[in-house]
Amino acid sequence: MRTPAERASLVLSASVALCFGICAVTAIWRQSFIAIDGKRYFNLADDALVTLRYGWNLAHGHGLVWNPGERVEGISNLAWALYSAVLALVLDKRLLPLGIQLTAVVLLVTTAFAFRQIFRRMTRIPSTTGYQAVVDSMAMLIPLCHLPLVIWSLFGMESSLVAVLFALALSAMLGTASSLRGSALLGAAFLARPDTLIPSVIVLGARLFRRLANGVRPWSRQVEVLPFIGFVLAGSSFRYQYYGSIVPNTYVLKVSGMPLLDRVQQNGIPYITPFLGESRVLIGVLLVSLVLRPKFDKLVLASLPVSMVAYSVYVGGDAFPDWRFLAPFVPYASLVVLSDCPALVDHARAYFVSGRIARALPLVIVTAASILFLVSAWRQPFRVALSPQPDNVANTNTAIFLSRVLKPEASVGVFYAGAIPYYTGLQAVDFLGKCDPHVARLPPDTTGAISWSGLRSVPGHNKYDLHYSILQKRPTYVAGLKWGRQDVTGEGLEYYDRVPVDFLTGSDFDLHVVLLLKDSKDVDWQRVRN
Repeated sequence: MRTPAERASLVLSASVALCFGICAVTAIWRQSFIAIDGKRYFNLADDALVTLRYGWNLAHGHGLVWNPGERVEGISNLAWALYSAVLALVLDKRLLPLGIQLTAVVLLVTTAFAFRQIFRRMTRIPSTTGYQAVVDSMAMLIPLCHLPLVIWSLFGMESSLVAVLFALALSAMLGTASSLRGSALLGAAFLARPDTLIPSVIVLGARLFRRLANGVRPWSRQVEVLPFIGFVLAGSSFRYQYYGSIVPNTYVLKVSGMPLLDRVQQNGIPYITPFLGESRVLIGVLLVSLVLRPKFDKLVLASLPVSMVAYSVYVGGDAFPDWRFLAPFVPYASLVVLSDCPALVDHARAYFVSGRIARALPLVIVTAASILFLVSAWRQPFRVALSPQPDNVANTNTAIFLSRVLKPEASVGVFYAGAIPYYTGLQAVDFLGKCDPHVARLPPDTTGAISWSGLRSVPGHNKYDLHYSILQKRPTYVAGLKWGRQDVTGEGLEYYDRVPVDFLTGSDFDLHVVLLLKDSKDVDWQRVRN
């Protein structure tokens, strides 16, 4: 039978989950918009719509591909794409993004409960403790108040899936000598994002080292890692057999062609420096916690964000703010700090003789910890907009227009590889190489022409060949005629008509113009003129 403290903890934890769910669903609705066809569409990051195109094609018999007949792995989230394929069996293209967003809400709440379980295993607070409900709820709030994790999750990226798999794995592993279930969950996280290999190896390696140091029998030393290895081998084998490569095309696009030292100095360090500056309070408190109470579980959890910081520097950062590679792992730093609260309460109680002071100490310490946590959370840049993203609206409206005037044999050429190919369903040409191996293997433009957010050469956007993508392939529609140092406007306008429209297109050529291939039989010109 549960104690009053346990019942209070469950009620407060359920209240936290319910409040977050209401706030998240409200944010999803406020980011949705009415498009030019009079229907409501739901706002996802453009990269998330790339994943949904893969899932949609798989669900409708075309294979796990961006373009039917072209096996190119332009995604790095296999498990998320497979899940989207399942949803695509029951949802149409307009509602599939909503299904992904609602799934993310459920996964984030599940992550919060897993954090609660991890915290309890780390601290083992007696069930009769009066402040248990408060600290349990604080543990739940850690992932729910980490804005980058919430942002990327509600924008449809795989961040919520990575977060929940890691949290469930750690909740199964902490306090146990061996956990096959935890190892399998880490393996599933590898299928969600291959770069989770790094923190997973650290977790499993640290646990193996500890068992070796404790003289565990040889046969049981390796058994925990077997499920993880099985998932990694299965995922890698599938990738090689299906796509003909051991790494995704996205990895080739972002990492190859730029020397490691240049990638780190020009991109990686400038990318991660703002994060370190904004997290300096958390980093400082974390270091104090590890120095004063260097426990094994704390060191393992603290290694997760550290490993992903190193990875972010190695790959040269990311094109987008809010540090999506780090988002599922940074909350563990706060959890490590929070785990010191019970011990701090016990030490303080033993120091003070007065019973009144001792009774008041838990509330004082937990309140101070709460304030520190909230200050750290509120210092995060509030970049998430509670309104539709203009680029997403423009691309969705363009896709709706193109679906009306282009025939099934038409093709679209895009800089944004998500919304227009996804909503039109037409064959597509990716100007920036996410889904084009030829572009992905080009040398990157390091002149500074593709530079923002402090990065000199933005990965994933610094490889292009417009002569090949536009003038040679000649897609029926093109989103623009220039990028970086290349401008094919002069030649391009010999092949493309400028069609005025009454909505914003997001094109770099003209915000109220759609470029269509002149006299193309794949265009319904009568509808264009009407």
